[in-house]
Amino acid sequence: DGFQAFEKNDLVSLGAITSNIFHLLNEAKDIPSHPYYKFKRPLGWEGIAEHFTDDEDISISPDILRDKIYGGWVGQICGASMGTAIEGYTHDALVHVFGDKLGTYLYEPSTINDDITYEIAFLLAYEEFKQNITSSDIALKWVAHIPFGWSAEYITLENLKRGIYPPLSGRIGNPFQEWVGAQMRCMVQGLVSPGKPRKAAKLAFLDSQISHSGNGIYGGIHSAVLTSLAFLYDEPRSIIKESVEYIPEGTEFKEVVSKVIRWCEELRDWEEVLRKVESHFKEYNWVHLYPNTAGVITSLWFGESNFERSMKIIASFGYDVDCNAGEVGTVLGVIMGIDGIDYRWYKPFNCIIETYMQGFKKMKISELVERTMNSILRFNSNEKKIGFKKSE
Repeated sequence: DGFQAFEKNDLVSLGAITSNIFHLLNEAKDIPSHPYYKFKRPLGWEGIAEHFTDDEDISISPDILRDKIYGGWVGQICGASMGTAIEGYTHDALVHVFGDKLGTYLYEPSTINDDITYEIAFLLAYEEFKQNITSSDIALKWVAHIPFGWSAEYITLENLKRGIYPPLSGRIGNPFQEWVGAQMRCMVQGLVSPGKPRKAAKLAFLDSQISHSGNGIYGGIHSAVLTSLAFLYDEPRSIIKESVEYIPEGTEFKEVVSKVIRWCEELRDWEEVLRKVESHFKEYNWVHLYPNTAGVITSLWFGESNFERSMKIIASFGYDVDCNAGEVGTVLGVIMGIDGIDYRWYKPFNCIIETYMQGFKKMKISELVERTMNSILRFNSNEKKIGFKKSE
């Protein structure tokens, strides 16, 4: 009935059908025998971080740091802008329509999407509350500055407006709590925690549990950890391998990430990995965390630390391309700095980012960089050269 109403543009019937679907989801009972329930699913920070290693003290050169932060933000903006036009399609459909053009701007690029809005909201809260920041502090910035959202974030915003605060804001009436939303927005926690993956993970946990739960939270943590580790390594494969240490033991997300890494190691190229992903996750929605995490890992693994090649892979992969390309772009931008991204990628933006946030419709990219820098240097007074880990 729902598909028929949609095809007829019958909004009256569609609204009622959608309501009934949500009702059935809310009333649905757990199926203990389902394979999902054989995995652990810790929700609190102590349970999640039980086996995470402590961060090492790392002193940072402001010049190197600024270059990597600049590269990270620009990489994210370019990747997300490229991906917005093609999200939601399969690899075969994208290749059929666009062919070799994939991995470039297919239309006039725009920075307006939901991904970066939540990261700016986090920065605002982090500037104000510093190390005492809570999930509710971040959530209230959402309410103040973000007028609408999609899927998990839409439901969460409605919950927050009714006074339902984290972590319940991400659990009540939310069937999307293990989709890609937390992963798409938690690079910022890695940017403000350079070389400190445990700290990045904690900040990402606080942000992720606003709108997600279980594996959805672990996806946000993983995004932050990849970004944080990018300050330490000179190539992505080492980053990916170490990131597994910051996923809770015994969880389904850890099994998924480990499996995708194994495919990358054993198969010849990214296209073979893609076919594995399509087969293995065929029952999952294109916005679900798992196939999108697989795309991020595959693009970074086979992208050879090359922005152009990595963008082509992630664009061709399909699924939620803007979220995934934004994450890939952030990690690569941090690794390589701004010089690793060809100027033609960010020339169209004229150094300006536009959003739909209340109070932040336009912002200079340089301001975003400096606000990120200030958030870091507030807690790092030393100015020694950062120590990089070289790949073996």
